[in-house]
Amino acid sequence: MKTTRFGVLAAVVLLVAAGAAGATGLLMPSEKDLPPLGIKNHRVSAHIKDGVAVTKLTEVFLNSTGRRLEATYVFPIPADAALTDFALYVNGKRQSGEIVEAEKARRIYEDIVRRMRDPGLLEYMGGRLLRMRVFPIEPRSTQKVEVSYACALPFDNGVYRYSFPLKTGEKASRVLEDSTFSAEITSTRAIANIYSPTHKVGVSRKGDHRAIVGFEEEGAMLDRDFLLYFSVAEKDFGLNLLTHRLEGEEGYFALMLAPRLGIEEQDVMPKDVCFLLDTSGSMGEQNRIESAREAVKSCLKSLRRDDRFALVRFSTAAEAFEEGLMQATEQNVEMALAYVETLEARGGTALCGALLKGLEMAPEGERPYLLVLVTDGKPTIGTVEPDAIVEEVRKANKKNVRVFSFGIAESLDVPLLDSITETTRGYSEYVAPGREIETAVSSFFRKVSHPVLAGLEVEFGRVKVSEMYPRELPDLFRGSQVLVFGRYSGSAEVAVRLTGTIKGERREFAYDAAFPETTPGNDFIPHLWAQRKIAYLLDEIRLHGENEELVDEVVRLSTEYGIATPYTSYLVLEDEDAYVRHGIVRAEALSAAERFVPRGRAAATKEREDLRGAFLRQRRLEETRAFVKDFVRAGGVGRKVQDEAARSGPGAVRVSRTLRRWKEARRAGEGGLSAVRTRLRKAGDKTFVQLHGVFVDTEFKEGMKELKLKWGSDAYFAALRALPELKDYLALGEDVIVVIEGKALIVAEDGEEELREEDLRAFFGM
Repeated sequence: MKTTRFGVLAAVVLLVAAGAAGATGLLMPSEKDLPPLGIKNHRVSAHIKDGVAVTKLTEVFLNSTGRRLEATYVFPIPADAALTDFALYVNGKRQSGEIVEAEKARRIYEDIVRRMRDPGLLEYMGGRLLRMRVFPIEPRSTQKVEVSYACALPFDNGVYRYSFPLKTGEKASRVLEDSTFSAEITSTRAIANIYSPTHKVGVSRKGDHRAIVGFEEEGAMLDRDFLLYFSVAEKDFGLNLLTHRLEGEEGYFALMLAPRLGIEEQDVMPKDVCFLLDTSGSMGEQNRIESAREAVKSCLKSLRRDDRFALVRFSTAAEAFEEGLMQATEQNVEMALAYVETLEARGGTALCGALLKGLEMAPEGERPYLLVLVTDGKPTIGTVEPDAIVEEVRKANKKNVRVFSFGIAESLDVPLLDSITETTRGYSEYVAPGREIETAVSSFFRKVSHPVLAGLEVEFGRVKVSEMYPRELPDLFRGSQVLVFGRYSGSAEVAVRLTGTIKGERREFAYDAAFPETTPGNDFIPHLWAQRKIAYLLDEIRLHGENEELVDEVVRLSTEYGIATPYTSYLVLEDEDAYVRHGIVRAEALSAAERFVPRGRAAATKEREDLRGAFLRQRRLEETRAFVKDFVRAGGVGRKVQDEAARSGPGAVRVSRTLRRWKEARRAGEGGLSAVRTRLRKAGDKTFVQLHGVFVDTEFKEGMKELKLKWGSDAYFAALRALPELKDYLALGEDVIVVIEGKALIVAEDGEEELREEDLRAFFGM
């Protein structure tokens, strides 16, 4: 075999119809009975400058056996990437690799898939495979590998897309110690939005033109690839659009809005803040009043001189520190701090009166006016009926005041506080007694201390836009972004107009954007859109009682998009007969699929599970059932519940936090109930139900024309070459039933082994 050196000796395997054997690098012993070596450390760093990324991967593998091993290292790199460095040290020496012709590379890839019995590896068809033989790997030792490559990032409508392969197939690897990712982004144009649909990343902005993005996890599961989107803008407010649309269907979009960090100090809007501080008797328990005092004092100290503020303490009645708003001068702030220090806990809870008092103090003009409510209890004085309080607040809120509530302890009316904040376009936070309240309030106040654009409205020109979530756009603050998901019909290049209020003046910003007729990429958008719509519907049910039409829509969305809900959790996990009643999955599809379940599959699967896996599955199932129970008690199922136990307590808080997490989910895998995902799975544009390890297309019916293929056979890989779209579906597992053009392709143990690509195309009429 001819070897080629690239400065530092490197190896590239060029693939045509095959692809990468794994996602992140794998080190596989030549001994067939041994699995890939464990990954001890997995570290990725990237430097992205003006759309060009240089990525460096460092992996440390562990040979936990007592013998010397020979192994092969494989790693997929993007098709258009240039390898810049490949270092693999054995006994202190740098090793070189080989270039393999395409046909041999394809065989290597297919052999690896067969050997590992891992259909998940099919996701990496296409691209190129880096391959290196490693010998020797000493007993109970580690092996370090470093790979670097450079590539230009895809750029569409002002948005760059960076990806890194992390997933190691269906049978995902767990890193033995740490897994980290960091990226430094620099751009000559201002960086507007930064967003990952796959991972919860931390973002540190270093001005308008530089940002650091990263995440770190101990014992991480390498079960999904990393995606990062970031946009650049030349205007004061960044607006970027991502779309997904299949031919003949309505489209989906994700709209990202973010103000530039470089907006001049004089352009930051002064704000008015009214603090509503609960001083009822229950605030004396667990030192809650002291925590609340410290939190409000911290906020007062962070006010700017051109801000104004008010203080309202409430117990049996609501009483203002001063009538009207005070300028945040040093002297006034000192007086307010001294006043807060004197407040003691006594009396009842006139919650409605305090809210109305705060709303009455709203000034004329366009300055942002915020109500910050800190409370630990339920209303006991004056108007106490939840619906009546919400209605009074709605009627009194003539000036679109935002209410932000911070609930201390668990004995508070969660649906009531959520209803108040939802109605006023604020949000609720719930914290345990102690210093956590100070951290939560201070964190919120740091964000809202620099309001930039209020009263947002977006117009889309000739394109018809519908079902946008959130339904009401929140205000924009310095360093934050608003993420909006919706549907669209029609196609055109339009001027998207963003209007809002800056320093009392209404301003308009126009952006060129394209809503195309077809865009098959960005397939995470439909899932996130559906997740937000479901959260909105569940919130409506929880706050206002069950409605048959709303429940039916939740069930439909859950089935179509593969998202677990309290309703479909029962159906999937508990009651197979309910499929028929609710139309979630055709019962005939399940019963028809039963004949393809290998004998003893249920028992054999259970035997193969290790104790840790069984424990995790049980814990997720318990979490799912707990959420369903909490949701029922909080008024989500059956009828509107008004009793004390249903509206307060840890269950109600968990429901509130979970629904908010769905509404604000930053990535496609976030939110929802993880237990159900093992039974209800989305792949490509299809939804599958898992039945004893067999993934069944919900479109499957008895009587369809069938073609059976044996997993890992020549016919199986011929099908993948003939119909590349199959890889998304067949990557689910070794036993899959998928419907293509009204016909069923069944991967089963007794399937065909020798079929040609042309035979498969002919069967499906392609």
